[in-house]
Amino acid sequence: MQGTELTKDDDGLRPLLSTVIVNSDGCADTLRCMESLCAHPPDLAALAPRAGALPEHEIILVDNRSRDGCVTLVRERFPAVRILESPARQGFSKNYNLGIRHANGVFVLALNNDTLVHPGALTTLLNAILDTPAYGMVGPRLIGRDGWVQAVCARPVLTPLEYLLTQSIADPGFPIGRLWLLSQQISVARRRSGSVPCISGACMLVRRTAFEQAGLFDEAVDFYYEDIEWCHRMACHGWQVGYVAEATITHLGDQSIRNVKVWAKKSEYFSALRYFRRYHGLTDEGARVLRAATSFGWLMRGIAFVLAEGLFGLKGHARAYLYLWHWILRDPSARPDRVESQ
Repeated sequence: MQGTELTKDDDGLRPLLSTVIVNSDGCADTLRCMESLCAHPPDLAALAPRAGALPEHEIILVDNRSRDGCVTLVRERFPAVRILESPARQGFSKNYNLGIRHANGVFVLALNNDTLVHPGALTTLLNAILDTPAYGMVGPRLIGRDGWVQAVCARPVLTPLEYLLTQSIADPGFPIGRLWLLSQQISVARRRSGSVPCISGACMLVRRTAFEQAGLFDEAVDFYYEDIEWCHRMACHGWQVGYVAEATITHLGDQSIRNVKVWAKKSEYFSALRYFRRYHGLTDEGARVLRAATSFGWLMRGIAFVLAEGLFGLKGHARAYLYLWHWILRDPSARPDRVESQ
């Protein structure tokens, strides 16, 4: 462990804010994120008295057994940052939960390492959650490298039908998918601050009393659904989820829409089954339909990339999707009855 741990003082006061960042062999992104975080800190002096907290900002880096030398570089450049090392290579939710359990702040910011903090963003987020006691968590307006608002920053509750659409015809790699994504972006760009069903896991400012009541990230629902599930669970415990349009964070991750990671697609499929079984009453028959539709969507994507990229596609996107199609149909581990809701 590195850095100074900020704990409660003699009067029982906590630091105002703890920020948790996870690094999984993404050193360049992590360092840029840290630089932006330190360059644009919240107004601690003004905000801490409102929260009955110490005017301190604790930054925690959870390193996911990375081999990129990031731990050494962070120690050199940001000596005040606390560094926690994962006991083993593990998923998104487990790493963030590790950091949150060690955090001491009245509020905890779960921040992706591929984000850039804009001036005033943290102050605006903290003001929003302090102004509205009903908010258990809040999220900012997310923009990509191109300046476009990302639709995931304020979204409705995901349904099985929407999942099927995003896995097939609404894929952003296809023309109809790009039009669908554009309509979602325009809708979010026009949205004002207020209560929403879901915010993005790229940047979530959470009230300690809320996660102490509702719990942390569900470690069984990982990658693409961990934020949706947490927002849903917050609502089940009586907390609102707030979208703060006046706070802006750049999220670089959504730029690689067409980059296919096989392990991520598998994780998304399993998480979708668990989420829909738990919160939407997905039956065994419905799960089989979801599996069939997912396999069809992956096959269509594979064929489309072969047509678009020619033989070169067989070494890239097409090969990945055709492998996924074969895996979901043939591998026993992909059967819906092997995936529990809990």
